[in-house]
Amino acid sequence: MAGVTVTVCLPAEAVDDVEGALTKALAPFDSDSGHNPVSRGMWDSRRIRGGSTDGGFAVALGHEEDPRLIHDNPAPDGTPRPSPPGVCAGGPRALLDFSQPHLASERAAAASWDLWHSLSAVHPEAVPLADYVDRWRNDPTAFGGDGYSDAMFSAYRAQPLIKAYLDHSFSLDTGFLGFFGNSDPLEHPVIGYAGTRAEYIRQYTSTRPSNTDVLTLDGWWLEVYQHGMKAVHAFCEPELCPHDSPLPAVWPGSEAYLADLPGDTILVRVHCHC
Repeated sequence: MAGVTVTVCLPAEAVDDVEGALTKALAPFDSDSGHNPVSRGMWDSRRIRGGSTDGGFAVALGHEEDPRLIHDNPAPDGTPRPSPPGVCAGGPRALLDFSQPHLASERAAAASWDLWHSLSAVHPEAVPLADYVDRWRNDPTAFGGDGYSDAMFSAYRAQPLIKAYLDHSFSLDTGFLGFFGNSDPLEHPVIGYAGTRAEYIRQYTSTRPSNTDVLTLDGWWLEVYQHGMKAVHAFCEPELCPHDSPLPAVWPGSEAYLADLPGDTILVRVHCHC
């Protein structure tokens, strides 16, 4: 099973009940409904998600506090997923800034840096992950004899500064702890970063424009492929659909398509398990 991010386009009146409108728009693609064709099943669980990552939308200046902006659902365990300043998971298209393709990622990277340095000012300095790795390699029983080093990672992460940082959504889930092949485990790149804030932001801002699947206002799920797209209609058997699929002016490159929609169109990033 895998996951996919789809940007759902909703009519302006959805602003008063985004969850209800999402439920209605996504229902024809629910693989667990028992009523939809198998080949139209695109998801079995979903959450609004994008604002707390570097894959959300940049908010247009002056609209940061607009109540119509949409932010991420909590994590499955109930942990909140706040959006970095100037970033969101959706809202009316006119409130979103499409002028710079990497602006949301840039703002998320800035929040990642700022969080680390604000927490570093109030927590004791943390022991680097490399020190834990050296200790474990020199004495495999140092953390209770755990051969795969789970206890080592737990001990590292239990440090107040590390825990506070990695548990916060602004760390962008970049602190993956584990061995990758023959490589050393990876520490979050902001930890021990020797450059300036501007250099960090420049280095860790995504250079790839967002390019999600799109569910259009008229019920077409446009899937992104390396060489174009595939369109699935909400109201037809995919193999028997008599309708001509939409041909966006720019594709791949869903952000360019979304940027041209009417200003009152509600856009929502949704992460689907499929």
